[in-house]
Amino acid sequence: MDEQIKEKLRQWAKEYNVDAFIPDDPVQFPHRYTEKKDIEISAFLTSWISYGRRELILRKANELHAAMGPSPYRWIMDEGYKELSGNTVESGKRDTFYRFYTYSHLRQLCERMRSIYGKYDSLEDALAASPYSNPVTKIQDVFRDIEGIPVLTGTSACKRLAMFLRWMVRKDGIVDFGIWGTSIRPHELIIPLDTHVHQISLELGLTNQKNATLKTAVEITEALKEVFPDDPCLGDFALFGYDINRKTTL
Repeated sequence: MDEQIKEKLRQWAKEYNVDAFIPDDPVQFPHRYTEKKDIEISAFLTSWISYGRRELILRKANELHAAMGPSPYRWIMDEGYKELSGNTVESGKRDTFYRFYTYSHLRQLCERMRSIYGKYDSLEDALAASPYSNPVTKIQDVFRDIEGIPVLTGTSACKRLAMFLRWMVRKDGIVDFGIWGTSIRPHELIIPLDTHVHQISLELGLTNQKNATLKTAVEITEALKEVFPDDPCLGDFALFGYDINRKTTL
């Protein structure tokens, strides 16, 4: 990567890693809360549904947070999720919650989270107890067999899990929260990789991989460490800025 591109990426990261980024992004939802457990639950459920068109993600996340109310943690522990519509399924009909998720899938995820918080003080502590070293694999382990959580041996880029970890771990406290102490450090994070970020990374020469897999995400992350050695996921904002500036100059 040449120095001109590196400098541009640094500029774009600084320009877009700002409070103004929050209102149009799914990260807006955990920003409604101040307690660690509430932030963790809001962030995880929001990231779980964060695929598809952005306006649909925001609409469904807003609906879910309206149901959770002032404390997602209390909503989980008091089994508020059992009161959501979709509990009764008419014969031959699917109890759709969002895209291919059903209300049954949502309840299974919430039950798992209730079990986690019954045993640990935080989701961070639950992941710290996992025997795996890779942060994404820790989540896959703790939430194994839950719909929407990629399997350990899959080829997914695990974008939504990587995004959740970015929110929890990055320390600058602007867009991302940095509420997880030392169990996972920013340099261990992997870039949240979707098709769009993959195409940008190909254009910039950050990867030659043709498929958006976890291997590709790791390769892009390693390339971004040339620019942001201790905080490669700051590059997520830089790539967002690159895309915005590319469109405005076409």
